[in-house]
Amino acid sequence: MDVDGNDLTNGSKLHQDDLPSDGLSSVFKTFITVIYLVTFILGVFGNGVVIWVTVFKLKRTVNTVWFLGLAIADFAFSLFLPFSTVYIALGFHWPFGTALCKLSSGITVLTMFASILTLTAISVDRCVLVVLPVWSKNYRGPRLAVLASLVLWGVSVALSVPSFIFRDTAVTNSSTLCYTNFLTGAEEAAFESLAPVDYDTAIAEVESLEGARFHSLALARLLFGFLLPLLVIVASYATLSLRLRRSRLAHSGKPFKVIIAIILAFLLCWAPYHICTLMELQYQHSQPLPLALRLGIPLSTSLTSFNSCLNPILYICMGHNFRQSVRRSLQKILENAFVEDSMHYQTSSQAKTKPASLGEEGSTLV
Repeated sequence: MDVDGNDLTNGSKLHQDDLPSDGLSSVFKTFITVIYLVTFILGVFGNGVVIWVTVFKLKRTVNTVWFLGLAIADFAFSLFLPFSTVYIALGFHWPFGTALCKLSSGITVLTMFASILTLTAISVDRCVLVVLPVWSKNYRGPRLAVLASLVLWGVSVALSVPSFIFRDTAVTNSSTLCYTNFLTGAEEAAFESLAPVDYDTAIAEVESLEGARFHSLALARLLFGFLLPLLVIVASYATLSLRLRRSRLAHSGKPFKVIIAIILAFLLCWAPYHICTLMELQYQHSQPLPLALRLGIPLSTSLTSFNSCLNPILYICMGHNFRQSVRRSLQKILENAFVEDSMHYQTSSQAKTKPASLGEEGSTLV
């Protein structure tokens, strides 16, 4: 059985006994607890405000659909952080039952996929907007963006199903653990019946099956939750950059910078987590884990959590000059961050066209 020190990984080998020492373990628990609490407060409040303003105050555009999807994912992620916080604060004791153990882990993985796939869709959308302006003018609109978002969330649900299936609870040493159990009930019964007859074979088969499933899930998450989206994002913006230089297109640039900042924040916050997962694959049956990995897993996990509260901060800081934004309403700040800015086939001498209004879905933008 593989016990997680958090709810953010399917097959993490981090166990409370893997922390370097009692003193350092206490420091790490305190540090992660503080990060989770801060992220919960900022994430729920910030993303909640973005959702409310986007739904009730802003006109529906393609950009607002994309940003609403990101806010919903980050809000859901933040909402479940108190369960992880309590779990760590109680010394890895899970008092919430098996259903919430599965749900908490599944939601965190689901929102990870939803966030990176939405960022990928935004990148492709902005590339298509410039490369295929006629098609974009005729067909690009909020309805298509909503449909695309629903498809992306459906794919995210499918990719996160193993997190809901394999998460389980068990009582050990008077504590209830929320852990990753790669064996079904039937498989556990079969191995238990084999153990009295041939214990070594039973252990070998259990380790082989758990190892294969851990590798599959870790690599699938790395591939579909990081590497492939990163490849598509880089290709989209490389194509976009080449087209802009070749055609001398003019653009206001602010929404473009907001998107770039959000993408970079996500990639930087999640890259250490995936690196630790790859390292963990090399020490699957090694106990204890190397010191660097024992330190890296909780640190990278807290970093991924903190990402869920960053987007609203970026909207405020980049959506308008910060000193001026504190005197403006949240609606105006988000309008400025999400605006559908115009992109026309103009030479640099004609590049002073005013940005399109929020409702001009036919305008081309970067």
